[in-house]
Amino acid sequence: PFRTTFASVSLHRSDRVRLLGFPQSDIQSIRGVIQNSYSKGISKEQLYGKSHEFKLNGNPWFGQSSDAVISRVLIREILAHLFSIGWILHASTDVSKKEMDKDTLFFRKQQARPPASDFISISFNQSDRLRLIGAPTQLVQDFKSLLSGMGLLQQDLGWKDATLRAWEFKLNGYPWRATGEETMSTRLLLLKMLECLESHGWSLYASVDQSTGGENSSETDSWYCVKDRSWVEGTAVFHR
Repeated sequence: PFRTTFASVSLHRSDRVRLLGFPQSDIQSIRGVIQNSYSKGISKEQLYGKSHEFKLNGNPWFGQSSDAVISRVLIREILAHLFSIGWILHASTDVSKKEMDKDTLFFRKQQARPPASDFISISFNQSDRLRLIGAPTQLVQDFKSLLSGMGLLQQDLGWKDATLRAWEFKLNGYPWRATGEETMSTRLLLLKMLECLESHGWSLYASVDQSTGGENSSETDSWYCVKDRSWVEGTAVFHR
């Protein structure tokens, strides 16, 4: 009989990734993804409550300073790899009331592998920075035009990290700490960003809370977008 298989990736403390429900072969391939995309490397591994835990060097889930870009690259590459072998994101959800908690990502195993696709990430940093990681040049330029046209672009800061292809814009105001009517200006910006992404064939695949907030603040999600490599400009974008 037909049976659907689910598995999860969860983020813990400041440096842990726990895999639950994946076969050993997939755990091995995820280990390779971490080693290839996270330059600080793996500190140790262990079995933890029926999960396989990777303890990473550094503090990627603080999402600050040298960890700010590389932590998003890591999650992007894990999502992209799982997608390529048929593990499709089912939901990202917060199932903990603990302070500084982060999301758990649930995946559904799909028998037919999806088409070859590319992934990018977008992060909302500090109170006024927007960062595109791994995005094509034309998409970066169209984001700049969008921000400028909405009167939101204060400065095009260029490469935050050229090696990891992270491009940063500084916005007017404090959109990620908005109050009053500015809260709706922020949401309008997000709507326009989604439209811009879709015009280039990208769709929002995951919105992940992967960074710990401070004692009196919380962190924004990071966005992960997917694009079918066979997409042709002007055609519909398939959402997963």
